[in-house]
Amino acid sequence: MEEKEMDQQSPEKLRVIFLEICPMVIDRIEDMIKNPNTPITAQVQLIAMVLDRALGKPETPVKVSSEDDTSFEEAEAMLMEIVREIQVEEGMVPKLTEEVSDCEG
Repeated sequence: MEEKEMDQQSPEKLRVIFLEICPMVIDRIEDMIKNPNTPITAQVQLIAMVLDRALGKPETPVKVSSEDDTSFEEAEAMLMEIVREIQVEEGMVPKLTEEVSDCEG
């Protein structure tokens, strides 16, 4: 359907059209989640999107606690390191080296 045709459709007709393609969209999302070639970050985003849509986002804040007295900042830093490792594994960002060159000269 061309964009001009879609603009002329009533919201009710568009809803019917979109509902008709929902099974195809759901199948595609399932295929992407199950495909080992889909980057893990994309899989996580798809899963979160589906869960948010199906279950709704939590209405109350989630209380975060730690049995070993890890602070929120420490936990956040650990999670960011995990995200960084996944990004490196997926080739999304270059691996950082331990060497730091002296910029003074």
